[in-house]
Amino acid sequence: MSLPHVLLGLLSEQPRTGYELERCLREELDSIWRAEFSQIYPVLARLRRAGFVFLRVLGPRRGPRRHLYRTTASGRRELRRWVAGAVPAAIADRDTRLARMAFLDAVDPVLQIEILQSEEQRLSQEITRLQSTAVPPRFRREARRGVVARLETTRHWVRSLSRQVSRSSPGPAKKK
Repeated sequence: MSLPHVLLGLLSEQPRTGYELERCLREELDSIWRAEFSQIYPVLARLRRAGFVFLRVLGPRRGPRRHLYRTTASGRRELRRWVAGAVPAAIADRDTRLARMAFLDAVDPVLQIEILQSEEQRLSQEITRLQSTAVPPRFRREARRGVVARLETTRHWVRSLSRQVSRSSPGPAKKK
C-alpha cells in the first residue's frame, strides 16, 4: 500500500489538515495503515510538488496557521488509477507474522508453544480493539471487517498449530 495514495483517498472526501489526516488514519484505518506526523508531512509536500494536492494556508497573520490540503483533478485521477490497478504480488504477499511462524523450528518446542500462545493472545486483543472502536464509514468499515476476519482466521490457525505442537512435543524429563 502507498501512503501517498491513502492520503489522496482521505483528501478526496474533504479537505483536511495534516493533523486531521493523522487522526483519521489513527481512528479509521489503524488496522490497515499506520503513519506518524513525521511521515505524513513529507508525503504531503511531495504530493503538492507533483500537483496532486493544493495547499491553502488559513489563520491569522500572527500565531499558528493551519495548512489545509485538498486534492486536485490530477490527484483524483491518480487515486482512481491506483485504486483500479493491480496490487503487486511482492507487496500483497508480505506478512511478518507468517514469516516468523515459518522459522519456529529455530527455537525449542517449549518456546514454540509460548510464542504461539502469546501470538494468539495478541490476535485476540487486536480483534477486541477493532471491534470496540467507532465504526468508520462505508468501504473503510468493510476493510476493517476484512481485517477482523483475517485476524480471526489467523488466530484459529495459530490455536490449531499450538495444539499440534503441544501434542508432538515431549513432556518434561522424568527424574530417576
